[in-house]
Amino acid sequence: KPTILEKRPPGTNGRAVELNTNITPLTVKKNVAYFKYDLRMYAVFAKKDGSEGIKEFSKQTKDDYNEQERKKACTEIFVNLTKIEDALRGDLIYDRAAILFSTQKLNGITGIDKKFTLPANTQSVCTDALRVEVTIKQAVDTFQVTSNDLASTVNADFKGESKALMEVLNLATSQVPFFSPKDFVTYGNGNIYLMDPGRFGFRPDEAPSIGKDKYTGIGLSKGVKILEGNNKPGCKDYMPALVLDVKKTAFHFDDQVLTEKMVAMYGPKAEAMNHAVMTRELKDIRCLTTHKKASIVIGGFTTGPVGNATFKNRDGKTLSIVQYYESKYKVKIARPDLPGVVCKHQRNIYPTDLLKVAPNQRVKATQATKETVENLIKVSAIKPEIRFKQTQSLSTLLQLSSKNAVALGVSVPANQPILSIPARHLNPVGLLGGEGTMAGPNWRGSNKFVVGAKIDKWAAFLFYNSASENNRRGPPKASARDVFPAFVKKMIEAGNRKGMSIPNPALTDMFDVKGYVDPLVSEAIKKAAANGCTYVLIVSDERVKSHDQLKYEELVYKITTQEVTLAKANQVAFENKAQTMENIIMKTNVKMRGMNHVVANDNGLLHSNDAIIMGIFVQQPRGMTAKEIEGGALPSMPAVIGLSANNGDLQAAPPQQREMAAQQYFTAGWRYANPKEWTAGETQRDTLKKMIFDSLMQFKNNRGRAPNKVVVYRGGVSEGQLSYIASAERDVFHEAFKALHESYNPILIIIACSKEHNERFYHKVFPTAAPGARVDTNLPPGVVVDRVAVNPELNEFYLQSHKALQGTAKASKYTLLHESSGRVSNDQIQHMTNALCHLHEVVNSTTAIPTPLYVAEESAKRAVNIYHHVKGAVENYDLNELNNSLAPVALSARINA
Repeated sequence: KPTILEKRPPGTNGRAVELNTNITPLTVKKNVAYFKYDLRMYAVFAKKDGSEGIKEFSKQTKDDYNEQERKKACTEIFVNLTKIEDALRGDLIYDRAAILFSTQKLNGITGIDKKFTLPANTQSVCTDALRVEVTIKQAVDTFQVTSNDLASTVNADFKGESKALMEVLNLATSQVPFFSPKDFVTYGNGNIYLMDPGRFGFRPDEAPSIGKDKYTGIGLSKGVKILEGNNKPGCKDYMPALVLDVKKTAFHFDDQVLTEKMVAMYGPKAEAMNHAVMTRELKDIRCLTTHKKASIVIGGFTTGPVGNATFKNRDGKTLSIVQYYESKYKVKIARPDLPGVVCKHQRNIYPTDLLKVAPNQRVKATQATKETVENLIKVSAIKPEIRFKQTQSLSTLLQLSSKNAVALGVSVPANQPILSIPARHLNPVGLLGGEGTMAGPNWRGSNKFVVGAKIDKWAAFLFYNSASENNRRGPPKASARDVFPAFVKKMIEAGNRKGMSIPNPALTDMFDVKGYVDPLVSEAIKKAAANGCTYVLIVSDERVKSHDQLKYEELVYKITTQEVTLAKANQVAFENKAQTMENIIMKTNVKMRGMNHVVANDNGLLHSNDAIIMGIFVQQPRGMTAKEIEGGALPSMPAVIGLSANNGDLQAAPPQQREMAAQQYFTAGWRYANPKEWTAGETQRDTLKKMIFDSLMQFKNNRGRAPNKVVVYRGGVSEGQLSYIASAERDVFHEAFKALHESYNPILIIIACSKEHNERFYHKVFPTAAPGARVDTNLPPGVVVDRVAVNPELNEFYLQSHKALQGTAKASKYTLLHESSGRVSNDQIQHMTNALCHLHEVVNSTTAIPTPLYVAEESAKRAVNIYHHVKGAVENYDLNELNNSLAPVALSARINA
């Protein structure tokens, strides 16, 4: 059976608008045959024993440095080979690895490898090579594909689609950057970075350094899509198109000595840095050794100074690591006080002085410090009209109007305009507060909350550092000991004014943090729990890093906690920042099972009192290969499943509002799971089934009945996962239904949501402001796109539901994967999705994704942070122990509000 729904008519609600995009239609020449070949390249070198060994350049790798080195060698060899071999003449498309397409059949190349031998200096990467060998043969999987196969590249069940033509289109549009290494560095097929951003009009401040060890790379993100095209509803053109966007990425400084990098990151006393943090932020960086020609990958660090590290030689004699290197290689180790680097693969130990960061390495998510993330967000915040122009400028680097592009059959005419599309602006969503009505996407909060939480007994603690107060350059100017009680008083007043019930705290204390803060946090929460408190407020100096320990203690003692920075507390206490106070107290109310506002009843799916709405976000660890599993390897990191649902019971709500409020209040929870590939013991599907079952049971227990509709927003989704979710995960839901009752079969709706795409939508004409005035040039929230720029086979739409605080807003992409009743329209799905983006409750504005998914994603992030904080750099885990100690017992309040 097809796992994806058949295409349904687009929505019609809302006001029609026309938009510009970052999409450019491609011209694909008709009746062009592409012949596919397997091309392998090797360096032959002499081993120590006199025999010959080979190093394959055309082998793919995920290591940034190795990828660029191998592709550099492949490019050099390929260019030289095409100059001397008549068989490789014509219009060729090469991926700089093992795939070659030609618009004509290559003479003399069959299904058997044909071998070419070239001089060693044909390439410059492997300097000890004796010679270079190349083999080429017809590809086994797809020998020929034609440009007429566009319709076969997309399929509603993902089973009959042809990948070969998409491969041709992606590679053909990247040939210029591939073969211009002095101008561009390209990762994969579509992440192209500029060697000279100024050539394309970028200023130096648009690509700044990030601290003293990283810099901002500017480039172009390129993808090829097959889109619906033809703007008549129900029509399909299978239009090939380029999707282009400006891309900014953090890179590690090339060739920086690792000692210098650590000092830049952690200060001159880097040796005192937290071992787990250092390991997380530097692990997996590839370094070149300076004492000999080699490279290693950082796997971790010694627990003490490398000057204290020893090893046993082949004779069993214990030697000092530092003395060994200084004696054998005649080098001086300047920082023996720093930890030694443990190689990821050989487990050898190296002093940091002997390592330098290998070139062309992007900063991985696990390596990104808070400073890196904040700086990257700042430089990536580009106004829409500027981003639009920059994207058009960068598109010229592909040179798709050239004769070579036309000859390959994939081009863009010189006068080709970008794609303009029809869209709709949905009507505003009505909201109800405790007093009066509002309307999204931005609103002023009501004087009263719809449901004011009741806090019976609570504690308030201050964590500050008195020694740093005299040296503080920024706010607050008042002392922490003055700010704290003044803030607590104003918080109580604000909460009670909004309809909450907040007495004076039963317990208060101030902790002057002289050293490690975690034991003090543990002591405070333990004390609060012993006194019967259900809520703990922490006010902390930003220099006191207490958050992760606080959230761990929240799990241990099953107590709700909230942290407010000292700077924000000062804004409330002495600067009378009313909005800051409102945001803080809104968060408190939601955490304690209150409800700030609700979406007014409009008879939509959101208001079906027999519907449970779930958000599910799965954060997968590094994938395990079949070879690793067969070899007995164990998962090194767990997956995390965050789940949120409207299955709570708001006892504090007035009886007449209780059901409506509970229907729109989303609880939070998570569990750790084994990687998706792992099939021994409890599988990821087993864990998900348990969570779904528990969520349904909680709805049934709180509402007195099981839901008749189950609506699921599934996040963290790439296009490659859609088929799995629409089949395997769909079946998990049905298994959970049967576990609840054999005959239980509710309507099931599954909607995938993704922010990981490059499509951008712009005003057809950017609005302008009068002199001296400001104008937001982003699209207004509530714009939906479900024609022309969408997949021709899938029920896909884009919804921009939020207002960007800075830069260019990015619409989220939704795909309706499963809907078992056959009666739910795209208008209903789009309206419900937009309405759910109004229920974040912590601020008076909409979010980019629906609240249940937002809460689920934040739950997964919380779980990852707690895992790293408690477990550090541990390389294995016990799933039962993790879920018993580091996961909430059941879905409860929005503890991560």
